[in-house]
Amino acid sequence: MRVFFTNTAPIIKYGIGQAFADLGHDICLANVAMDEGWQEALDRFEPDLVFTDAGWGIAHKLLPVLKKKHLPHIYWAIEDPPYLESLSMAYARQADAVFTTCRESISTYRQKGIYAELLMFACHPSYHRRVEPDHHFNHDIAFVGNNYFEFPARLWGAQTLLRPLLDSEHNIRIYGNEWWLDENRPFFIRPDQYGGYLGNEELPVLCSSVPIVLGLHSVADSKTMMSMRVFEILGSGGFFISQWTPAVEHLFRNHHHLVWSKSADETLELVDYYLQNPAARERIAVQGQQEVYEHHTYHQRVQEIMPFLNAVLERRRPPRPRSHTILKVKSGTRISL
Repeated sequence: MRVFFTNTAPIIKYGIGQAFADLGHDICLANVAMDEGWQEALDRFEPDLVFTDAGWGIAHKLLPVLKKKHLPHIYWAIEDPPYLESLSMAYARQADAVFTTCRESISTYRQKGIYAELLMFACHPSYHRRVEPDHHFNHDIAFVGNNYFEFPARLWGAQTLLRPLLDSEHNIRIYGNEWWLDENRPFFIRPDQYGGYLGNEELPVLCSSVPIVLGLHSVADSKTMMSMRVFEILGSGGFFISQWTPAVEHLFRNHHHLVWSKSADETLELVDYYLQNPAARERIAVQGQQEVYEHHTYHQRVQEIMPFLNAVLERRRPPRPRSHTILKVKSGTRISL
Protein backbone atom coordinates (compact mmCIF):
# COMPACT_ATOMS: atom_id res chain seq x y z
CA MET A 1 0.00 0.00 0.00
CA ARG A 2 1.24 3.49 -0.87
CA VAL A 3 0.23 6.09 1.71
CA PHE A 4 0.70 9.84 1.31
CA PHE A 5 0.75 11.81 4.58
CA THR A 6 -0.10 15.50 4.50
CA ASN A 7 1.85 16.35 7.66
CA THR A 8 5.48 15.92 8.72
CA ALA A 9 4.87 16.49 12.44
CA PRO A 10 6.55 14.08 14.90
CA ILE A 11 3.30 12.15 15.46
CA ILE A 12 3.49 11.19 11.76
CA LYS A 13 7.22 11.23 11.10
CA TYR A 14 8.18 9.22 14.18
CA GLY A 15 4.81 7.67 14.95
CA ILE A 16 2.07 6.32 12.75
CA GLY A 17 3.78 7.11 9.44
CA GLN A 18 6.92 5.27 10.46
CA ALA A 19 4.79 2.35 11.65
CA PHE A 20 3.24 2.06 8.17
CA ALA A 21 6.75 1.94 6.71
CA ASP A 22 7.91 -0.63 9.28
CA LEU A 23 5.02 -2.87 8.26
CA GLY A 24 6.12 -2.84 4.63
CA HIS A 25 4.05 -0.03 3.16
CA ASP A 26 5.47 2.77 1.02
CA ILE A 27 5.00 6.22 2.53
CA CYS A 28 5.53 9.81 1.48
CA LEU A 29 5.46 12.70 3.96
CA ALA A 30 4.66 16.23 2.82
CA ASN A 31 3.89 19.40 4.76
CA VAL A 32 0.84 20.78 2.99
CA ALA A 33 0.78 23.82 5.26
CA MET A 34 4.35 24.90 4.47
CA ASP A 35 5.58 23.09 1.36
CA GLU A 36 4.47 24.62 -1.93
CA GLY A 37 5.65 21.51 -3.80
CA TRP A 38 3.34 19.08 -2.07
CA GLN A 39 1.10 18.61 -5.13
CA GLU A 40 4.08 17.65 -7.28
CA ALA A 41 5.12 15.16 -4.62
CA LEU A 42 1.58 13.79 -4.56
CA ASP A 43 1.57 13.29 -8.33
CA ARG A 44 4.99 11.64 -8.39
CA PHE A 45 4.17 9.30 -5.53
CA GLU A 46 0.83 8.09 -6.98
CA PRO A 47 -0.62 6.99 -3.64
CA ASP A 48 -3.29 4.44 -2.93
CA LEU A 49 -4.44 6.49 0.06
CA VAL A 50 -4.01 10.03 1.35
CA PHE A 51 -3.82 10.19 5.15
CA THR A 52 -4.42 13.49 6.90
CA ASP A 53 -4.66 14.51 10.53
CA ALA A 54 -6.27 17.83 9.50
CA GLY A 55 -4.42 20.97 10.46
CA TRP A 56 -5.56 24.55 10.61
CA GLY A 57 -5.63 26.51 7.38
CA ILE A 58 -5.01 23.70 4.89
CA ALA A 59 -8.52 22.41 4.10
CA HIS A 60 -8.96 24.93 1.27
CA LYS A 61 -5.65 23.78 -0.26
CA LEU A 62 -5.93 20.05 0.28
CA LEU A 63 -9.55 18.98 -0.06
CA PRO A 64 -10.26 20.36 -3.57
CA VAL A 65 -7.14 18.61 -4.89
CA LEU A 66 -8.15 15.26 -3.39
CA LYS A 67 -11.64 15.63 -4.81
CA LYS A 68 -10.38 16.58 -8.26
CA LYS A 69 -7.92 13.67 -8.39
CA HIS A 70 -10.48 11.20 -6.92
CA LEU A 71 -7.94 10.05 -4.33
CA PRO A 72 -9.08 7.89 -1.40
CA HIS A 73 -8.87 10.07 1.70
CA ILE A 74 -8.33 8.85 5.28
CA TYR A 75 -8.97 11.39 8.03
CA TRP A 76 -7.61 11.04 11.59
CA ALA A 77 -9.45 13.44 13.90
CA ILE A 78 -6.81 14.06 16.56
CA GLU A 79 -8.43 17.31 17.75
CA ASP A 80 -11.71 15.71 18.86
CA PRO A 81 -13.87 16.49 20.69
CA PRO A 82 -13.12 20.23 21.19
CA TYR A 83 -12.76 20.96 17.48
CA LEU A 84 -15.07 18.32 16.02
CA GLU A 85 -17.46 20.85 14.50
CA SER A 86 -15.07 23.69 13.73
CA LEU A 87 -12.24 21.61 12.24
CA SER A 88 -12.95 17.92 11.82
CA MET A 89 -16.26 18.08 9.96
CA ALA A 90 -14.82 19.75 6.87
CA TYR A 91 -12.41 16.84 6.43
CA ALA A 92 -14.76 14.09 7.62
CA ARG A 93 -17.46 14.94 5.10
CA GLN A 94 -15.01 14.35 2.27
CA ALA A 95 -13.20 11.35 3.73
CA ASP A 96 -13.53 7.71 2.72
CA ALA A 97 -12.76 6.63 6.27
CA VAL A 98 -12.79 8.64 9.51
CA PHE A 99 -10.89 7.72 12.66
CA THR A 100 -11.07 9.64 15.91
CA THR A 101 -9.06 9.57 19.12
CA CYS A 102 -12.27 10.11 21.10
CA ARG A 103 -14.65 7.16 21.35
CA GLU A 104 -17.48 9.42 22.46
CA SER A 105 -17.25 11.38 19.19
CA ILE A 106 -18.05 8.35 17.05
CA SER A 107 -21.79 8.66 17.67
CA THR A 108 -21.70 12.32 16.62
CA TYR A 109 -20.17 11.42 13.27
CA ARG A 110 -22.61 8.57 12.71
CA GLN A 111 -25.59 10.79 13.52
CA LYS A 112 -24.41 12.98 10.65
CA GLY A 113 -24.19 9.99 8.33
CA ILE A 114 -20.41 9.68 8.60
CA TYR A 115 -19.03 6.30 9.58
CA ALA A 116 -16.18 6.58 12.08
CA GLU A 117 -13.98 4.26 14.11
CA LEU A 118 -11.53 4.65 17.01
CA LEU A 119 -7.83 5.29 16.49
CA MET A 120 -6.07 6.38 19.69
CA PHE A 121 -2.63 7.86 20.11
CA ALA A 122 0.25 5.47 20.82
CA CYS A 123 4.04 5.23 20.94
CA HIS A 124 6.72 3.92 18.60
CA PRO A 125 9.16 1.71 20.58
CA SER A 126 12.12 2.39 18.31
CA TYR A 127 11.76 6.11 18.93
CA HIS A 128 10.08 6.32 22.32
CA ARG A 129 12.63 4.42 24.38
CA ARG A 130 15.17 4.91 27.10
CA VAL A 131 18.42 6.55 26.07
CA GLU A 132 21.51 7.86 27.84
CA PRO A 133 20.67 10.57 30.40
CA ASP A 134 21.83 14.13 29.76
CA HIS A 135 23.21 16.19 32.66
CA HIS A 136 21.68 19.28 31.03
CA PHE A 137 18.34 18.14 32.49
CA ASN A 138 19.53 18.46 36.07
CA HIS A 139 16.15 19.19 37.65
CA ASP A 140 13.83 16.88 39.56
CA ILE A 141 10.56 17.62 37.77
CA ALA A 142 9.70 18.62 34.21
CA PHE A 143 6.69 19.35 32.06
CA VAL A 144 6.72 19.49 28.25
CA GLY A 145 3.92 21.24 26.38
CA ASN A 146 2.52 24.62 25.42
CA ASN A 147 0.51 26.96 27.61
CA TYR A 148 -2.96 26.50 26.12
CA PHE A 149 -5.65 28.32 28.08
CA GLU A 150 -8.83 27.73 26.07
CA PHE A 151 -9.52 24.35 27.68
CA PRO A 152 -11.02 24.37 31.20
CA ALA A 153 -9.71 20.87 31.88
CA ARG A 154 -6.16 21.93 31.07
CA LEU A 155 -6.37 25.02 33.28
CA TRP A 156 -7.66 22.85 36.11
CA GLY A 157 -4.76 20.47 35.52
CA ALA A 158 -2.24 23.31 35.59
CA GLN A 159 -3.62 24.54 38.90
CA THR A 160 -3.71 21.00 40.28
CA LEU A 161 -0.38 19.72 39.02
CA LEU A 162 1.90 22.61 38.10
CA ARG A 163 0.96 25.49 40.42
CA PRO A 164 1.65 23.77 43.77
CA LEU A 165 5.07 22.64 42.56
CA LEU A 166 5.94 26.00 41.02
CA ASP A 167 5.05 27.70 44.30
CA SER A 168 7.15 25.25 46.32
CA GLU A 169 10.90 24.83 46.68
CA HIS A 170 11.01 21.96 44.20
CA ASN A 171 13.44 22.06 41.29
CA ILE A 172 11.03 22.17 38.33
CA ARG A 173 11.28 23.29 34.71
CA ILE A 174 8.51 23.96 32.19
CA TYR A 175 9.35 23.40 28.50
CA GLY A 176 7.31 24.76 25.62
CA ASN A 177 6.80 27.95 23.65
CA GLU A 178 7.02 31.40 25.23
CA TRP A 179 3.32 31.50 26.05
CA TRP A 180 4.37 30.34 29.51
CA LEU A 181 5.88 33.78 30.16
CA ASP A 182 2.85 35.73 28.93
CA GLU A 183 1.37 37.43 31.99
CA ASN A 184 -1.84 38.19 30.08
CA ARG A 185 -2.71 34.50 30.10
CA PRO A 186 -4.66 32.93 32.97
CA PHE A 187 -1.62 30.82 33.88
CA PHE A 188 2.01 31.90 33.59
CA ILE A 189 5.36 31.16 35.21
CA ARG A 190 8.52 33.00 36.24
CA PRO A 191 11.40 33.20 33.75
CA ASP A 192 13.67 31.11 36.01
CA GLN A 193 11.11 28.26 35.86
CA TYR A 194 11.07 28.25 32.06
CA GLY A 195 13.34 25.81 30.23
CA GLY A 196 12.67 27.04 26.69
CA TYR A 197 11.28 25.16 23.73
CA LEU A 198 12.08 21.44 23.67
CA GLY A 199 12.23 19.65 20.34
CA ASN A 200 10.35 16.37 20.12
CA GLU A 201 13.62 14.54 19.46
CA GLU A 202 14.73 15.49 22.98
CA LEU A 203 11.70 14.03 24.75
CA PRO A 204 13.23 10.53 25.22
CA VAL A 205 16.38 12.14 26.62
CA LEU A 206 14.40 14.23 29.10
CA CYS A 207 12.36 11.19 30.21
CA SER A 208 15.59 9.26 30.75
CA SER A 209 17.14 12.08 32.76
CA VAL A 210 14.48 13.67 34.99
CA PRO A 211 13.05 11.76 37.99
CA ILE A 212 9.46 12.98 37.45
CA VAL A 213 7.70 14.03 34.22
CA LEU A 214 4.30 15.72 34.50
CA GLY A 215 1.33 15.59 32.14
CA LEU A 216 -1.69 17.81 31.42
CA HIS A 217 -4.81 17.08 29.37
CA SER A 218 -7.20 19.30 27.43
CA VAL A 219 -10.07 16.77 27.54
CA ALA A 220 -11.54 15.40 30.75
CA ASP A 221 -14.77 13.74 29.63
CA SER A 222 -13.56 10.87 27.45
CA LYS A 223 -12.39 7.34 28.16
CA THR A 224 -9.97 7.30 25.22
CA MET A 225 -8.91 10.85 24.40
CA MET A 226 -5.90 12.08 26.33
CA SER A 227 -2.65 13.86 25.63
CA MET A 228 -0.42 11.93 23.24
CA ARG A 229 2.37 12.60 25.75
CA VAL A 230 1.03 9.82 27.99
CA PHE A 231 2.03 7.12 25.51
CA GLU A 232 5.21 8.91 24.44
CA ILE A 233 6.51 9.51 27.97
CA LEU A 234 5.68 6.00 29.16
CA GLY A 235 7.27 4.57 26.02
CA SER A 236 10.37 6.63 26.70
CA GLY A 237 10.66 5.10 30.17
CA GLY A 238 9.66 8.20 32.09
CA PHE A 239 8.07 8.15 35.52
CA PHE A 240 4.83 9.96 34.83
CA ILE A 241 2.52 11.93 37.14
CA SER A 242 -0.65 13.09 35.38
CA GLN A 243 -3.71 15.07 36.28
CA TRP A 244 -6.56 12.59 36.67
CA THR A 245 -8.89 12.05 33.70
CA PRO A 246 -11.36 9.25 32.89
CA ALA A 247 -9.15 8.13 29.99
CA VAL A 248 -6.03 7.82 32.12
CA GLU A 249 -7.94 5.78 34.69
CA HIS A 250 -9.64 3.70 31.98
CA LEU A 251 -6.42 2.64 30.26
CA PHE A 252 -3.86 2.57 33.07
CA ARG A 253 -3.48 1.54 36.71
CA ASN A 254 -2.62 4.12 39.33
CA HIS A 255 0.73 3.57 41.08
CA HIS A 256 1.40 0.69 38.70
CA HIS A 257 1.83 2.14 35.20
CA LEU A 258 1.79 5.81 36.19
CA VAL A 259 0.47 8.05 38.96
CA TRP A 260 -2.37 10.54 38.87
CA SER A 261 -3.36 13.43 41.10
CA LYS A 262 -6.77 14.92 41.82
CA SER A 263 -5.75 17.91 43.93
CA ALA A 264 -2.90 20.32 44.60
CA ASP A 265 -2.28 18.83 48.04
CA GLU A 266 -2.14 15.33 46.59
CA THR A 267 0.34 16.50 43.97
CA LEU A 268 2.76 17.73 46.65
CA GLU A 269 2.37 14.50 48.64
CA LEU A 270 2.98 12.32 45.58
CA VAL A 271 6.03 14.25 44.42
CA ASP A 272 7.59 14.27 47.89
CA TYR A 273 7.03 10.53 48.27
CA TYR A 274 8.34 9.47 44.88
CA LEU A 275 11.36 11.76 44.96
CA GLN A 276 12.37 9.94 48.12
CA ASN A 277 11.65 6.48 46.67
CA PRO A 278 13.61 5.96 43.45
CA ALA A 279 13.03 2.20 43.50
CA ALA A 280 9.26 2.73 43.40
CA ARG A 281 9.67 5.24 40.57
CA GLU A 282 11.76 2.79 38.57
CA ARG A 283 9.31 -0.07 39.11
CA ILE A 284 6.34 2.01 37.91
CA ALA A 285 8.27 3.45 34.95
CA VAL A 286 9.27 -0.04 33.78
CA GLN A 287 5.71 -1.35 34.15
CA GLY A 288 4.33 1.67 32.32
CA GLN A 289 6.73 1.15 29.44
CA GLN A 290 5.85 -2.54 29.25
CA GLU A 291 2.14 -1.68 29.15
CA VAL A 292 2.37 0.70 26.20
CA TYR A 293 4.79 -1.57 24.35
CA GLU A 294 2.33 -4.46 24.72
CA HIS A 295 -0.93 -2.64 24.01
CA HIS A 296 -0.36 0.86 22.65
CA THR A 297 2.13 0.98 19.79
CA TYR A 298 1.54 2.57 16.42
CA HIS A 299 2.24 -0.79 14.79
CA GLN A 300 -0.77 -2.18 16.63
CA ARG A 301 -2.85 0.85 15.70
CA VAL A 302 -2.05 0.42 12.00
CA GLN A 303 -2.93 -3.26 12.12
CA GLU A 304 -6.25 -2.39 13.82
CA ILE A 305 -7.33 -0.01 11.06
CA MET A 306 -5.95 -2.03 8.14
CA PRO A 307 -9.26 -3.88 7.46
CA PHE A 308 -11.00 -0.51 7.07
CA LEU A 309 -8.28 0.79 4.75
CA ASN A 310 -8.48 -2.33 2.61
CA ALA A 311 -12.25 -1.91 2.43
CA VAL A 312 -11.78 1.66 1.18
CA LEU A 313 -9.45 0.47 -1.55
CA GLU A 314 -11.85 -2.28 -2.52
CA ARG A 315 -14.74 0.17 -2.80
CA ARG A 316 -12.64 2.59 -4.82
CA ARG A 317 -11.24 -0.06 -7.17
CA PRO A 318 -12.64 0.41 -10.71
CA PRO A 319 -15.12 -2.30 -11.71
CA ARG A 320 -13.64 -5.10 -13.75
CA PRO A 321 -14.75 -5.11 -17.39
CA ARG A 322 -17.20 -7.89 -18.15
CA SER A 323 -15.65 -10.57 -20.28
CA HIS A 324 -17.55 -11.77 -23.35
CA THR A 325 -17.41 -15.55 -23.15
CA ILE A 326 -18.84 -17.70 -25.93
CA LEU A 327 -20.36 -20.88 -24.61
CA LYS A 328 -20.90 -23.81 -26.92
CA VAL A 329 -23.66 -26.05 -25.69
CA LYS A 330 -25.77 -28.85 -27.05
CA SER A 331 -29.23 -28.04 -28.30
CA GLY A 332 -31.81 -28.05 -25.52
CA THR A 333 -29.35 -27.45 -22.63
CA ARG A 334 -30.47 -24.89 -20.01
CA ILE A 335 -27.85 -22.50 -18.56
CA SER A 336 -28.31 -20.23 -15.57
CA LEU A 337 -26.06 -17.14 -15.53
